[in-house]
Amino acid sequence: MLLDFAQLQTAHKGNLYQTLYESIKSAVECGVIKKGEKLPSVREAAMTLGVSRTTVENAYTRLCIEGIVESVPQKGYFLTGNKGAELIKSEKAKESQDIVYDFSSRRIDPKSADTELWKKLVRKVLWDSGELTSYGDTQGEIGLREALSAYAYKARGVRTSPENIVVGAGVGPLLNILCGLLGRNVKVGIENGGFSTAQSIFEDFGIESIMLESDQSGATVKSMDENNIDVLFLLPSALSKISVNSLANRRNEYSRWANIRENRLIIEDDYNGELRYTARAVSAFQGKAPQKCVYIGSFSKLLLPSVRIAYMVLPDELALRFKTRKVRFNQTCGKIEQLALTEYIVSGALEKHLKRLRRLYYTKSQVLISQIKKRFPLVYDIKLFESSLILQFKIDCGLTGEEIYEKAMKSGIRLMPCNEDNMIRLSFAGIPESEIENAVKLLEEKIIK
Repeated sequence: MLLDFAQLQTAHKGNLYQTLYESIKSAVECGVIKKGEKLPSVREAAMTLGVSRTTVENAYTRLCIEGIVESVPQKGYFLTGNKGAELIKSEKAKESQDIVYDFSSRRIDPKSADTELWKKLVRKVLWDSGELTSYGDTQGEIGLREALSAYAYKARGVRTSPENIVVGAGVGPLLNILCGLLGRNVKVGIENGGFSTAQSIFEDFGIESIMLESDQSGATVKSMDENNIDVLFLLPSALSKISVNSLANRRNEYSRWANIRENRLIIEDDYNGELRYTARAVSAFQGKAPQKCVYIGSFSKLLLPSVRIAYMVLPDELALRFKTRKVRFNQTCGKIEQLALTEYIVSGALEKHLKRLRRLYYTKSQVLISQIKKRFPLVYDIKLFESSLILQFKIDCGLTGEEIYEKAMKSGIRLMPCNEDNMIRLSFAGIPESEIENAVKLLEEKIIK
């Protein structure tokens, strides 16, 4: 164990042992060091910290007297307890036990995860130690960018080359890079109710963002013109029923709008765009206007939420700007995960997995809708957001969204937060199909009765 956290250089000479004692005790209480860990020997600690052995012995002795540390003959000093960490652990365990059915978007159904193959690919990467001894490309591993270039075209109609792709650990880090490329002198309009993460990042960069008036096809051009925006932020995952003809007409309007002025740009956050399974497949907007659109794709629901990989496709002008500045950036996504994902895509495993997910989520969505209609006879305004894996509906219960959420939580059901009265939002990504019927039954019993 290292004791570098003990800031003895600022302590008065006569209080060195007291400062060391308090530093170790504080580290134990906040859970930095764990129950059963061995402290450095008195000699080792004295040499490392540059103090006398007497100072260390006095600190260790006081810790022993208070029962925080115990001395084991011939073995050394060991921590006997860690109340802070144990308290945090018990609180997390209690929270986990209290949640019987999880309709939040925090997890995915274990059956939908290709964990065994993913672990196999990661092990394969780890065996190739030569690939792991370098930092890798700031822009993302070239093999992955090549694979993504082909995959994005086949899956979403995105037209790009590996040189225009930037890989990052999620949408947030990529937006941070993009904001640096755009500068502050732009005004962003966001459709379909907004995206809080994006709004916060724009605000951090001093970029003004506003919510645009939106309908079933997305942001209206009238609202875009009235607010004099420079950048349109598209959120297609927030659309429920898609009319292919009306969406095509709206996209034509977006394309004309973008081409009127040179500085206009469209950002397309295509969250899980591959996961449409009831509506007719609609390709990404980027394929219509590659030089006017920044496309962002991710894999949070396709792989595992813990595998933080997303990619951004830049138009030529921004790609060139990025390359002149890329030395300023560090890659935020682990090289091991990038190499594993490369193999996963190239081998065809991702395409096969995507087909399985479409079948799985189609079945789960239909089971959930059926149970909602069965248990809530007065239900209305049901909306399925396919790629977001969210079902939204209203019931005449006279409760605010916050009250519904709290009542459900007390009953062991975690919902998605919702600010609208009488509305319930459910993400069915993380709940097994076998649990849907009982979960909806319990929800109806606790909310209606």
